[in-house]
Amino acid sequence: MIAFENLTHIRDRTGASWGHRWAFRTLYEQVEYKAETEGISVKQVGSAHTSKRCAECGFTADENRSTRTNFRCVKCELETNADYNVAKNIGMRYVRRGQQSSRRTGDTQLALKPGTVTPSGGFTAYPDRFEAELTDKPLSQRANPSG
Repeated sequence: MIAFENLTHIRDRTGASWGHRWAFRTLYEQVEYKAETEGISVKQVGSAHTSKRCAECGFTADENRSTRTNFRCVKCELETNADYNVAKNIGMRYVRRGQQSSRRTGDTQLALKPGTVTPSGGFTAYPDRFEAELTDKPLSQRANPSG
């Protein structure tokens, strides 16, 4: 599954150019088409605050995103690439919108290169040798690739 922010109303934003709207729509349609041929679903989730919300602790503030490329949470002090933080938030939003446990943490996990994010917020980095392996199992459940 591939998750995108739902940017349907991007054209309503002040300063959003026609080219920006067209580029996003075209990218989404091409990814959706290619993914369908591979049996992969493409979904959209709400975009509210994904760039200002800390994917680690959930704290949302304008101050978390002081620059376009860097994200620094003013609460837990997480520092990471802003786009990576947004990608985690988009993925987690999709994971959590499905069936939920009593703790409201979802019932599945989310894979982001180069690792896996679980609904409870844990992250496991993949060693380089696993990058080509596509699975939804945690590393501890995978077979030893060397034999």
